[in-house]
Amino acid sequence: MKIFTIIVTYNAMKWIERCLGCLSESSVQTVPVIVDNGSTDGTRDFIPVHYPDVVWLPQDKNLGFGQGNNVGIKYALGQGADYILLLNQDACLYADAIERMLASSDEHSLLSPVHLNGDGTRLDRMFRYLVNKYDTQILDDILVRGELASSYVMRRISAACWFLPVAVVREIGGFNPLFFQYSEDENYLNRLSFHGIKVMLIPAAKMNHDRGEHGNVDVFNRKRLRRDILLIACDINLSWCARQMKYVRRLYECYAWDLPRKAYRPFGWLSEMIWVVAHHTKISDSRCREKKKGLTWL
Repeated sequence: MKIFTIIVTYNAMKWIERCLGCLSESSVQTVPVIVDNGSTDGTRDFIPVHYPDVVWLPQDKNLGFGQGNNVGIKYALGQGADYILLLNQDACLYADAIERMLASSDEHSLLSPVHLNGDGTRLDRMFRYLVNKYDTQILDDILVRGELASSYVMRRISAACWFLPVAVVREIGGFNPLFFQYSEDENYLNRLSFHGIKVMLIPAAKMNHDRGEHGNVDVFNRKRLRRDILLIACDINLSWCARQMKYVRRLYECYAWDLPRKAYRPFGWLSEMIWVVAHHTKISDSRCREKKKGLTWL
């Protein structure tokens, strides 16, 4: 069984020892593959010296989260991987997490552990939001049945820790390069849904995610409206009419109540829609490619 753990780093000194330490303590050993996106905080000097056994793939520039992971995924495929674990630099797996996900794997579904906050005292805020929004069975099982199932089908779950059987990667490929940072995982999940691949939460497996609500909030809010519109434009599950309706709804939510006004310029929606129209060819090509099976974007 060949399992490769891909960690995309960018100024990771705050977390890297804890992140790599959890892998060394895991009951199932993996091959760590670190793709560094041009760190400037000493990460590029620290890791090769203190962790000579990791696969070290430094990049000359910041490729973003999705494209950084694609570099690691291509390496793992070339080495005959059976499973690929995507792990954030600010995440830390419990020692039995990989073992428990392996035990629940059907070899054709994306798996994820439960996401806790940095010190493991509460659920990660975004994880809690997604569970509350898309799942009603977990709470019923806890309060009514008094026990959890071994797995639950989810619609959405953050890519902070994804456990991918290689069959999934060979079927739909890597991350879409149109997304630099944030929303690349949502686009990937839309593609999983289109191709009938399940997203499974494994309650017995856990990890800590040391972040705020969205990591760096300023970075998250930057160009957020553009990402939201792009996500709709690239969604291969939507018809043309459905996309137009979602555009209107998203713009209404943005300016009526959903997001802080300071994140947008007056009439900023117009420039974002113009940007999407200007990139119509790339977006259309994206949808065509992602409807087909294969190593898309790899």
